[in-house]
Formats: sequence, C-alpha cells, structure tokens
Amino acid sequence: MDKTIFGNTCRTLVLWVCFFLSQTIALAQGIVYNAEDFFVQPQMWDNTRALQQLVDKIASNGGGIIQMGTGEYIFRGPVNWKSGVSLQGVSVQGTVLKMVGDTNWSLFIGESTAQGNFKAIESVRFQHFTVDGYAMQPKGYSTNCKAFNIRPLTDAVFDDLVLRGTPATSLGVDFLNRVLINNVRVIEGGRKWSPGQGGGSGIGIGLRGYDDENFIITNCVCIGCGNNGIFVEDQSRFGNGVNGRSPMTEGKGQIISNNIVKNGRNHGISIQGARNITIANNLSYNNAGAGFYGNYFMSDVLICNNQLLDNKYGIYICPASNVKGFSGVGDFKDITIQGNVMKRNQEPLLMEIPDSSYVIK
Repeated sequence: MDKTIFGNTCRTLVLWVCFFLSQTIALAQGIVYNAEDFFVQPQMWDNTRALQQLVDKIASNGGGIIQMGTGEYIFRGPVNWKSGVSLQGVSVQGTVLKMVGDTNWSLFIGESTAQGNFKAIESVRFQHFTVDGYAMQPKGYSTNCKAFNIRPLTDAVFDDLVLRGTPATSLGVDFLNRVLINNVRVIEGGRKWSPGQGGGSGIGIGLRGYDDENFIITNCVCIGCGNNGIFVEDQSRFGNGVNGRSPMTEGKGQIISNNIVKNGRNHGISIQGARNITIANNLSYNNAGAGFYGNYFMSDVLICNNQLLDNKYGIYICPASNVKGFSGVGDFKDITIQGNVMKRNQEPLLMEIPDSSYVIK
C-alpha cells in the first residue's frame, strides 16, 4: 500500500511537470502586450483603471500576456481578472505592484457571481512580480483584503511571486482544478489577523467546488503569517452550496510538498476538511501553534516525511467541535502519519480523533 501511494504521488508529480512545461510553451507563444503602452505605468497615482481596461481588451481579443516593466505600480482598487489573460513582470525585485488604501479590497479578483453559474476563470498565469500590501491600512479586519481573491480557477499557474504584508490572506483562491502554485514567497500574509478571526493566512485554498480539485502547492516559503502559513479548508462549513450549487461536491486530490513555513503566529500547515491529499517533505518550524494542524474532517490523507520543529505542537488533529463557531465530529478515516521528524515541540503529537481513524508508522 505504501509503495502504491508513493508511486501514485510520483506519477502525479511527473504529470504536473509536463503540465507546467506545456503552460510555459503556451505562454511563450501568446500575444504580448506591453503594459506601459496602455498607460499602466510606474509611479502613476493609480493604475487600477488602466490595467482593468487592458485586461478587458485582451480577453475580448481571445487572450494574451500583459508584460509589466521595472518599477513600482500603485493600485488603489481591485482589478477583475478574465480568462485567457496572463500577467508577468521582469522579476520579483524589479516589478512591484503596491496596494494603497484605507478600506478592505483585494487586488486581483474574479468570481462567478450569477446564481447557479459556476464558470471558472481559466488559462491564466501570474509570474515574476511582487505584490506589496503594507500600505493598506483598513480601519477593521476583513478576509477580503488579499493580493489574489479569485474563484473558481482552472488551468492556472502562480509562479515566482513575492506577496508581502497583505492584511488578510495573501494568495486566497478557491475551487481549483489543474492549478500549480510554485515558488511563491509570502511574508506576513494576514498581517491584520487576530486570534479568533478567519482567513489571515499566507496561502489559503477553499475546497468543494469540483468533484476533483487537483492542485499542487510546492517550493513555497511562508514567513511570519497570521492564522496559517498554508491553509486548505472545505467551504461546506460556511453553508450548503456555492453560487447556487446545492449540494456542494466533494473535491479531492491535492499535494502540498517541499514547502517551508516558519515563524507563524498560529499554525504552519493546516488542513480543515480534505480528501485524498498528500502533505509531504515540508519543513514547518517555530510556529506558535502546530507545525501541522487538522480538523473538521479528513480522509485518505498521507502526512509523511515532514520536519516539524520548535512548534507548540508537532502534529495536532481535532474534531470540529473543538473549534469555536463549528460543531460536529466530522469524518476522520484512513489517515497515515509516517516518517515525520518532530523535535523540540512542546507536545509532539496530539490526536483528539478516534484511534481507528489513523495509523502511525
């Protein structure tokens, strides 16, 4: 059984590498629009309207790539993203998108808003730039103050990004299918988050939009984030149905691997409702909560070969009834914990779920 799990994981990684390469080739062949030619320019008082007009133009023309130049680009409001439009900068040092404001809004947004409509934003790529949220100073906390706030997403890549200082979750995207999150560095995501509030993480993914929600989070670094460094949660806990879909589906099939999560104000990696998910080869250390935290429900979950060091808990898994605002024991089964290194945690392992639901090897 262990060899089967390992083999399936390796095959999945190979397929994702092939997908990543195919997306790179497709991106190279797309029509490139120089942002500055369309009045998206460094040091302008606000680039929001100009970038939105360019996104709309490219989408209506069948898609393409927006090339940002070197400099700091100021945004004072959200940009509604469209299918087929990709955004790339020169580098994370060279291209900085700065959010400025005193109200809660997210920079890149996109959502199926019509009742019953669940059409995904698809075929997009974000690469080689920084989003800086430190100039956002809203009067109160809201989960809607992110760098990315898009759902659903299909055939998307987030690669070589720095996201820093957003008041809420930095990369908050829900209902993903064939999505790769690679080499994203998050610094103080969820800067305005306080204990007891939702959201406020580095990378946060909402589940239960599709029957199969296949995505990989890999090679990412999350430093000093609020609620969680990397966070996956089942959205059914917030009500039955998304955009008119009832009942919700049971999305499954994710990999979280080869990431570093450190110095978090709460948990490192957190799974709150997931099926068929692998959490492997991550380093989670010096977090105020757990290196790995799970609740709500978990089934067919593999937690293996992680290093969980200097946290309050190495691994902590509990039912939803232990969490303020939620109730129910949840469905915990077929959880495998194997080959993890847990050192200098205040408590290495705390399991508040039935003994029959997990095995430790």
